[in-house]
Amino acid sequence: MNPIRVMLVEDDSQIAKALTINLSLSGYTVVHAETAKEAKASVEKGVFDLLLLDVNLPDGNGIDLFHELRGLGIQAPAIFLSARVDEETIVRAMSIGADDYIRKPFGMEELKLRMTRTLRAFQPVRNTVQAGPLTLDLGQRTAILSNQPLVLSRREFDILTALLKRPGDVVSREAIINYLEQDAEIYDRTIDSHISHLRRKIRDLVGEEFQVLSIYGVGYKVNWGA
Repeated sequence: MNPIRVMLVEDDSQIAKALTINLSLSGYTVVHAETAKEAKASVEKGVFDLLLLDVNLPDGNGIDLFHELRGLGIQAPAIFLSARVDEETIVRAMSIGADDYIRKPFGMEELKLRMTRTLRAFQPVRNTVQAGPLTLDLGQRTAILSNQPLVLSRREFDILTALLKRPGDVVSREAIINYLEQDAEIYDRTIDSHISHLRRKIRDLVGEEFQVLSIYGVGYKVNWGA
């Protein structure tokens, strides 16, 4: 199972360092951003399972940042960590979808407990297929490869789905065409062209970590790891 990825948005370097060390020792992968600008840049490059957000940031407000991230489609649960304890701030954060609000100072065990409870509550049922570091969400039609979004065309996504339905097996062109039988324009040469595009996108994202291999005279298979 991949480690839980946490986005920590905190401008106090000492607090951020302490949180990063403690959470890393507990098995979390922590990405730290000091500003709202850095946080937005990070979510464009990776996928996160949980957001830890301060309210007061050098370039804005953590609540406004959270609202903006939701507008961008970031659905990870969020916990605010703040010294601000006025009711108005807390109500505002919770009213726009925050999952919890923890007042500073707080203990690490309390934080980890609340993180665990939040993550346990946020377990949407999804129709997914997975092979190694690649996960396809068939409902949302999104692809995540090594915790990074893999942008695919409609047909590339469908072909990759056909391959991931049988991870590690060789899938013939005929089997792929049968899976895509609703599209009359699919034929052998088109499959080859789409897979060529797939390979380029995967290689540009993760190099040789994940591959779509050709098995001469038979078909294709996905391959990952050493």
